[in-house]
Amino acid sequence: MFSPRETLKKRLEDFNEKVSDSLDFDFSAVSKEINTVDEFNNEIYYKFLSGEKLFYRGERISSQTRHLLPTMLRNPQILFENNDLGIVHINADYIYNFYSSLGSFVDVFHNTMGAADSEHLYDICAFAQHYCHFSPLIDFTKSIYPSLSFALKDRKIFDDDIVLYVLELKNDEDYTTDINTANKWLSELNVYASYFDEDSIRTAVKEIIETKKVLPADEFKIHLDQMSVRPDPKAKLIDVPTNTRMRFQQGVFLLLNDFQLFNVSYFTRNIRNQFIINKYIISKDICPYLANLIEKEAPWYAYKYLTDVESAFKIAIKTDD
Repeated sequence: MFSPRETLKKRLEDFNEKVSDSLDFDFSAVSKEINTVDEFNNEIYYKFLSGEKLFYRGERISSQTRHLLPTMLRNPQILFENNDLGIVHINADYIYNFYSSLGSFVDVFHNTMGAADSEHLYDICAFAQHYCHFSPLIDFTKSIYPSLSFALKDRKIFDDDIVLYVLELKNDEDYTTDINTANKWLSELNVYASYFDEDSIRTAVKEIIETKKVLPADEFKIHLDQMSVRPDPKAKLIDVPTNTRMRFQQGVFLLLNDFQLFNVSYFTRNIRNQFIINKYIISKDICPYLANLIEKEAPWYAYKYLTDVESAFKIAIKTDD
């Protein structure tokens, strides 16, 4: 029998856990620390070796300022340039129009890589992800070695812990190997991004006072409505390689959709309802071991070869000699 004090404590702990789960930012509710080689092997590496269908993403540093975001949402200065309200509605037309604003980028893509428009965005988004660093996609991979290499970056000394996301499918409806499905998902893109820092608010207020400008109430109302009905994103996983580099890295893309981003934060519970996902914070103390693991098991996936496929295959040939 629990005493009244113990019973109250247990109820408060349960309540706190439920609140933390519902208001989960940045996958904090599923974050796990990995401090030893045995923990890494048992929690992560042996599952990879067993052939489980898992997807990985490595981050160079564990920091509250680093969020799992597509490249287009990591740089507010680009998104909110010439935007007084600090709110941007990102849909397929927005993405295509942005690419069209990049000089002759779209024309060159049309002439060399294939057709692209707001109904057929996947090819150009996949290309832009790697070469323009602006797309609604997030890189994942089917192999643990590239993901660890992106986190370790060929370093010899580690001053910070690294992060490894490990994702497992719950429902095949959230995963596709079909480019038509990928294009459909991108054509339905619906993200409201807002960014308010002290300087931008001060600048906006000053401009409103000086010009007697009236804020567009309808747009702001839509923004508030989006915050209430779409607090956290839906997620889709796209496994359609479009180039040699992506095939070599065994790359896939995570697409976040139908949500409201406030600055760089969003709720992550929905994604955890769709996928089994863990955010592993791996101690810097075992990073040298992980670097040696790649060198021993898959040297062609060293960081310096991830974008140099020709050299990677030369290493693979040399390793087999």
